[in-house]
Amino acid sequence: MTEVRVGLIEFGKALNASVALPGLGELPGGQVSAGRAVRGARARLKRADRILADNLRLGIMVRKKFFSSDVEPVTDAGFLKDVFVAVGRTDLGPGDALELYTDDTIGPDTSRHASVAAVLAPAYDQLTGFHVQVRPDRGVLRFGALTGLFRGGRPVGQPMRVLGLFGPAGPLPELPAGQVGTVLLGFQCDVPPMAGDALTAYEEPSHDYLERREGTAHVHGVSDLDTGSVVAAVEVPEARTNNLLTVGTRARLLRPVGTTFNERSTVVATDLRILSVARGGVAMRTAAGTGVFTLGLATCEVRQNDIVETYVPVDAPALAPPPAPVSAPVSAPLPVASALVDVNAATPSDLARLPGMTPERVNEALELRRRQGGFADVEAFGVAVGLQPHEIVRLRGRATAGQAVGVAQRETGVRQLDI
Repeated sequence: MTEVRVGLIEFGKALNASVALPGLGELPGGQVSAGRAVRGARARLKRADRILADNLRLGIMVRKKFFSSDVEPVTDAGFLKDVFVAVGRTDLGPGDALELYTDDTIGPDTSRHASVAAVLAPAYDQLTGFHVQVRPDRGVLRFGALTGLFRGGRPVGQPMRVLGLFGPAGPLPELPAGQVGTVLLGFQCDVPPMAGDALTAYEEPSHDYLERREGTAHVHGVSDLDTGSVVAAVEVPEARTNNLLTVGTRARLLRPVGTTFNERSTVVATDLRILSVARGGVAMRTAAGTGVFTLGLATCEVRQNDIVETYVPVDAPALAPPPAPVSAPVSAPLPVASALVDVNAATPSDLARLPGMTPERVNEALELRRRQGGFADVEAFGVAVGLQPHEIVRLRGRATAGQAVGVAQRETGVRQLDI
């Protein structure tokens, strides 16, 4: 992965909610609450737990001058600084956030063209950057559209957003074919536009949102299962009261570097799966709220201090319901493979060879087996002797629970961890 999260701008926290720019109107104000804001960075619009838009560009960024109502352009703004931005959206408000990132490899889909406009005359302003006079030859050019600059039939520079669209009478929502208008591109242009270039707008899928962010957890410790998977001890901060960790959900792995004032997070893995969730030694399908949990993850890339971010894409199929627990009747025990250790009949030396079984746990298992006649299943055995969730996972491939005298097969509160 090449995505690097470089900063976060939160709206509703700045001293001024907006500022007026001549010829452009009101720009919303936000505060840099993580990392740094770098002009030209790509951005996602986050509202509550939803990502509403991606491939935005921080095309214009200004700040108020000290002891003045005037504004000045800035290329970089640090932690807790107030900035006013244009990204091709008019609906930024309190509670919204722009997640700023760079990605040199994966870009937006530019394979489908919605409109093509001829560039008639470019111009430049020190406060608002590039603006070009255009005439659409095909299709309709819209405010906020994702566009690309073409020269000699080839793209030049990175895709850009239409930050403003103007006609003789003022701002326009769209510019039909054959009409002349002005497009504001700001400081997104990697190459200065020229007369004779073409400004091509790309088609984008229409969705209410792109993905739902379900949870975030900080990794404090990792146990490698030697199967291509790990079990990680994670903590959900107290501020994340609506956090959800669900078995089967997709996850990203972020690796933060730097200090609070210049923190960056590299996405080192994506499209992972949450294989198991447990809290206090009890496995569950969904864990809500804050605290300490253990997660099973289908990767060996996890390190201490990483961040696990769970998400659900808009087009993801619904998760299947959890399977009903299967109980074998006492009168018809399942056959036991010879290679597995039967925890209801094993000798102390056999129990001691099982994962996590210290001498103290072996003695505890023997005493519990004597008192209650045995264990209903392997998970019940693991919980009874105090094994951790990742130890119970390993136990499943090494042990079984044969017929227990006088012990009914019962629900233990522990589901099989599907690793």
